Amino acid sequence: MLEPIAYDIGRLCKEKDKELTPNLINIDIEVNGIKMPFDVHRELTTLFKKSFTGTVEYKGEIIKYQILNFGKYIDLIELEDVDLYIIGDGRRLIERKELQIIPKIREKISPNSAIYFPAVFPWEIPLLVYMGVDYFDDSLAKLYASLGYKFTKNRVLKLNNYNFDELLNYNREVYREILEEVRLGIKNGFLRNIVEETSISYPYLWANYRRYKPDLRNIPLSKENKIIVTANIDIPEVQKYLDRLDRYEPYSNIVVLLPCSSKKPYSISQSHQKFINAIKSAKVVVEEVILTSPYGLVPRPLEGVVNYDIPVTGNWSFEEIELINKCLKNFLKKVKNKFKDLIVIAHLPKNYLEILDLDNIIVTSKDNPTSKESLENLTNTLKEYKYLTENLKINKKGQKIHNIQQLAKFQFGINFIPNEIFINHRKQIFINENMNNDKNIQIASINPKNGLLVLTLKGGELLWNVGRRNINYVEVNYNIKKGSLFPPGFVDCNENISYNDEVVLIKDEEFLGVGRSLMSGFEMKKARHGALVNIRNVKR
Repeated sequence: MLEPIAYDIGRLCKEKDKELTPNLINIDIEVNGIKMPFDVHRELTTLFKKSFTGTVEYKGEIIKYQILNFGKYIDLIELEDVDLYIIGDGRRLIERKELQIIPKIREKISPNSAIYFPAVFPWEIPLLVYMGVDYFDDSLAKLYASLGYKFTKNRVLKLNNYNFDELLNYNREVYREILEEVRLGIKNGFLRNIVEETSISYPYLWANYRRYKPDLRNIPLSKENKIIVTANIDIPEVQKYLDRLDRYEPYSNIVVLLPCSSKKPYSISQSHQKFINAIKSAKVVVEEVILTSPYGLVPRPLEGVVNYDIPVTGNWSFEEIELINKCLKNFLKKVKNKFKDLIVIAHLPKNYLEILDLDNIIVTSKDNPTSKESLENLTNTLKEYKYLTENLKINKKGQKIHNIQQLAKFQFGINFIPNEIFINHRKQIFINENMNNDKNIQIASINPKNGLLVLTLKGGELLWNVGRRNINYVEVNYNIKKGSLFPPGFVDCNENISYNDEVVLIKDEEFLGVGRSLMSGFEMKKARHGALVNIRNVKR
């Protein structure tokens, strides 16, 4: 029925006629049988049908549907293999914690099947899409117009100066506008912000939003567009970053703590340019670490994967302080375990220093970290402790290679980057397999929009040879060409693949090519039709 084309927790799909969902649906279904009351006693549920199945014509094709009639007893649901799942008693369900059944249904069914949630208000649509719903209707537009009510994106208004037709047309337009905004939000990666805007005024929506633990495979590891950070610190994109932060291995035992900047990546901001130059002047190899909310801690090599905006007040919340200190202590523990001796230099403004729960740190900033005095103090302090790195066999060239290797570990869970590589000014990464000639072979490049590695054929082959089935692989049953992989050619994959991940394609344990996933590995395994992978390069 549907073909997924984009994910941002919620999903954007297309129908056979190319119409996009989430959208309104208009179907006429007659149900034979007694509907189970929502609050019926469990002992009486055996008297009622738990679901109604059948077929209906929709846009020229016959689709199978199942009406889920489970009342408040979500454990009674038995899903059948159909095209459209219709939620019964949605008006009662949406105000209760049992609404969490929606993502559980989505998890069990094919990505090509749709979920229809009837009789919703416009402001309920974003959260329901976020949880996995595809279709709605505007039946409440007519009901409330007949009662003299006008809808807005966030509320309903009682008005006396409009007639029924005017109110009906206006209310229907509100549905169309919110659905258009939701589709745009999924495409451009800001659906969560729409959900928060429309849910915050309604405790029942906000409670279900906070309860919901989304599948992080349904968002990219890093987004090209900035994520907007609100007061809600439990953000899926941030959680995905934090889950992988522990993969990072420090390179130096001199750790320099730096403040964040509004411009991203940090290194192109004026303040960080000054910090970088001051560190460079000391001719010491250090570990630069940026402290920030909501990510806690960002090592310099990972700065390209965090792209966000956050309101800055100068005051930290308890959750922010707790996260920063937790991340920092874990990071310093890794440094100490690797090097035994370490020095922590805090080149931070006062409001950062006040929140640090650390002993034995050296503060080099004098009020303003970018002042001439502060920068000179940073340089001189680094020179003073240079001796700590002299026996470590580390240097700037080695650090550049190390940084790429750590990015690979962060992205793929494993390092496949050799120790002998060349990185040009366009951030393309090369190896030289034959030291007797000058031919360099590109293995990857860094995408400037999201800070992640893009694999070449050689890079994909290296990744497969090192990680085998522990990495993002997709197994096929034919000799692939550039283009799209569809379910008939699909055999298996790593179900931990996320939407938009770099993947390697294999057949009979042999490497074939590289591409980009168009849905999570978990969804690929359930798909019946539609594109699964965009195949970029194929081995000849």
